[in-house]
Amino acid sequence: MWNNQGGFQGYGGDQGGGGYMSPGAGGFGASQPDEKRARSRVQSIMPCTVAQILSATQTEDKFFSGPNEISQVTLVGLVRSVNETPTRLDYEVDDMTGPHLEVKQFVDNDDSVPDNEKVQALQENTYVRVCGHVRAFGGKRNIVAFKIVPIREMNELTCHILEVIHSSVALSKMHNQPDGGMANVNGSMKMETGYTNSNTNGGGMFNGLSQVQSQVHTAIRNTLTDQGISVEIVCKQLRGVPEKAVRDAIEFLSSEGHIYSTIDDEHYKATDS
Repeated sequence: MWNNQGGFQGYGGDQGGGGYMSPGAGGFGASQPDEKRARSRVQSIMPCTVAQILSATQTEDKFFSGPNEISQVTLVGLVRSVNETPTRLDYEVDDMTGPHLEVKQFVDNDDSVPDNEKVQALQENTYVRVCGHVRAFGGKRNIVAFKIVPIREMNELTCHILEVIHSSVALSKMHNQPDGGMANVNGSMKMETGYTNSNTNGGGMFNGLSQVQSQVHTAIRNTLTDQGISVEIVCKQLRGVPEKAVRDAIEFLSSEGHIYSTIDDEHYKATDS
């Protein structure tokens, strides 16, 4: 269960592989001025460990694991401490690979918010999956989370290990390929991983998702407003798809970190939009 490369590693156990999204259409195959920079950037939710976050090199506000820039990450660990304020929930998460890592979740829990609408803090000694952005405050690294959910099946810990290993190996292969081989590696990764940013036909399909899940994700991902898109509008856009099927797809996409709620539980944005 444990290794020196990174504790319980990976994300999205139900997807069965990968754990980060490949760059968008044309990212590796097209000749662009910023091609080299695009190749080194992991434009996705990257499964990682506390050890990887703490050992990443930093240039200004960017963090790098080897040649790859990491921004959005997912981490699995045990909540060791919780501190609640009206505007923020602070957790210390331990994945046994290094010191406890602080995770900050910004909330709106002031007195004007009804109790049943406040974000409830997770309890200590709860295994959780965290999705968020790597940040540094006062020289101390942490994660600003947009999603924190409890782990309900311990098999997810094992899947997390496998996905971090897989993503590390896949990224190493990408950077070891000679020029021109990147597109082939990228194509093979789309067959293996649970997450892709978009495919070459522009349809935004995620490998491993059902047709309805993919359609729902595309509708949400194509919305660029800060508040996201409402479930009602998604249902209207996907005529012929039952509302229950849409809501089931949204619940799945949210639990897997593809999307997150914004102003309320009826509005969503894609994590890679």
